[in-house]
Amino acid sequence: MFDQKKFSDILNKIVKLYGSISELANTTRQSRSYFSKYINLRLQAPPTPKVLEKIAEASRGITTYDELMQVCGYLDSNTSSKEIIAQNICRDFENEIDSLHINNIDKDYIFNILIHQNEKNSTILHELSNYIEANYGNNDKTKKLFEILEVIDQKIKDIVILPNNIGIPLYSISTNNMVKVGYFPFEYDTKDYIAVKAANDKMLPLLGKDDIAVIYLQENIIDGHTLLLLIDDSYYDIAKIFSEANICKLYFMNSKSEELELSRIKVIGDVVLSQNKSAFKKGGLHGTI
Repeated sequence: MFDQKKFSDILNKIVKLYGSISELANTTRQSRSYFSKYINLRLQAPPTPKVLEKIAEASRGITTYDELMQVCGYLDSNTSSKEIIAQNICRDFENEIDSLHINNIDKDYIFNILIHQNEKNSTILHELSNYIEANYGNNDKTKKLFEILEVIDQKIKDIVILPNNIGIPLYSISTNNMVKVGYFPFEYDTKDYIAVKAANDKMLPLLGKDDIAVIYLQENIIDGHTLLLLIDDSYYDIAKIFSEANICKLYFMNSKSEELELSRIKVIGDVVLSQNKSAFKKGGLHGTI
């Protein structure tokens, strides 16, 4: 759940550091009114993870991306895996929507409706169509936006209404290979996800040896994300990653960081959920960084 008050308090601390809302807005390339509305508790939908990354980077140590993701409800342990995967679907289309110059407040509102729908929500597209037309009119840009939202809506509905199946493939990863060992129970079955058993304790308390991570298969380096990597075509590792020029910095929660040339790294996918025996007393799936 989005903690509006805590998010407002964090923004106020960062604003004090910069001296004004306008300075923070300029640094993060957001509008002044956007931050003002969050500070004054006037927006119920949280910012997207993309915006939270910019805020974290601009905070100069006041907050972190992980904290903001938790405050905004993206890493809430009560969030279902379906909702987290719906968030990933929306994120995949975020740049395309940004290219249409839709403001962040409207984008957050639209994503929030799409993410929290269920199989009985047959009026989602009608509701979104009315909202878009009321705020942006009826033109080529809004037609393009609605086409994108139709695709997102269908992808999300596919996971919402799909019945439980055998699960997703579960792999054991070691220093030099990935071996299929069975299936991991999941709320739906899809070719876009796998589960892996962690090979070491380098990412504790997020993941310890033999803890299970659900991986969203994609091949892009995304700064600030925790990724499953194939390094030197010879061994697998899980790390939070940041890139600069031709260098990637790999950060581990329980081990020294590493710097590697980009050419040595292949991204297998994003860690989107974890089942950590040691860190979570109740067990189960949890959103991750």
